[in-house]
Amino acid sequence: MNDDDRYKQGIEVRTAVLGEKHVNRSIENLNDFNEDFQNFISRFAWGEVWSRPGLPRHTRSLVTIAVLLALGREDELRMHLRACFNNGVTKHELKELILHCSLYAGLPASNAAMHMAEQVFEELGIAPEKLNKK
Repeated sequence: MNDDDRYKQGIEVRTAVLGEKHVNRSIENLNDFNEDFQNFISRFAWGEVWSRPGLPRHTRSLVTIAVLLALGREDELRMHLRACFNNGVTKHELKELILHCSLYAGLPASNAAMHMAEQVFEELGIAPEKLNKK
């Protein structure tokens, strides 16, 4: 596969995972400073790694969220929390992932991710139901 094919494949996968709005915004905001970096992301992150057959996108989403949570990469984490539903991840799976990460990445990082996930749910109109405990 040549670089042009890898780029096209990367844009297809990137769009399927992150959504057309996000990818179109990235393309519309290309300039002489960020063009090479955006091309690199599309070719290698999306056209090479995310396109590999070894893991389903569902699993890749969960792994990505866990790593971003552990590293404290909030902007990327928020993006992938929004995008994971495009890959079939459920709110229940996110809850379990964040709880599991609290053991290995630490409570503060997992607490921040839990709050961030709830904000994303609210933005997407899928907020969890409140419990009426007295």
